[in-house]
Amino acid sequence: MTCAFCDTTLFVDRSQVVFHYRLPPLLAADEAGAALRRWMAGNDTVKDLDRKAEIEELEAVSFPVWLFRTSESGAERVYFEPAAPTPIPQVEELSIPAGRLEPYRSEDDNMRVIEAQVPLETALGWLEQRQVGPIHETALVRVPFWKCRYQFEGKTFHAAVDASTGEVLAGVYPEKSESPFVLVAVLGLILFGIEGLAIDNLFAKLVVYAITAVPLTLLAYWVARKV
Repeated sequence: MTCAFCDTTLFVDRSQVVFHYRLPPLLAADEAGAALRRWMAGNDTVKDLDRKAEIEELEAVSFPVWLFRTSESGAERVYFEPAAPTPIPQVEELSIPAGRLEPYRSEDDNMRVIEAQVPLETALGWLEQRQVGPIHETALVRVPFWKCRYQFEGKTFHAAVDASTGEVLAGVYPEKSESPFVLVAVLGLILFGIEGLAIDNLFAKLVVYAITAVPLTLLAYWVARKV
């Protein structure tokens, strides 16, 4: 509901009345798709995911989150808890730019509004498990997302692009395999271990270490490029 005198927007939960804010959407569908492709080309995903993945859906949604401002060791901290079910747990790691919140107004007709389904009391229980400091502000914030669905090697994956910051949130996605990197590390440990035991002279040992490090570095670089 909206105050007739100051235009402040409030949300009525069963336990209490809290402020109701929104983040304005800044990314159009093509910009959200470009942000998703950049994330796909990053270091955490499999090689060439940005080129091989097929984006099937981009849907604009207004997603509700509970915002809690706390004080810890004299500093203010902000925590988030989802106010509706979501398959993307990274919602808790949202970052909201200072000064960007504005009183909630009805969303654009092209944006699907997801209703708040998680009671404030439940969110407070989740927050208590984090052992945070005293809460001095509670609010319901609507964050604009581009809900994304894409296909890769016959499997379907989901992600969300924050339409106000361009940040990509994804729970399950095609990750780089760690095995080649582990093998390189194990190989390095074995070689350095053998050289350390076989050579007694400290100067000679350092020279051999330096020589061995060159091919290992090149091998690690090659693995990083290929994986």
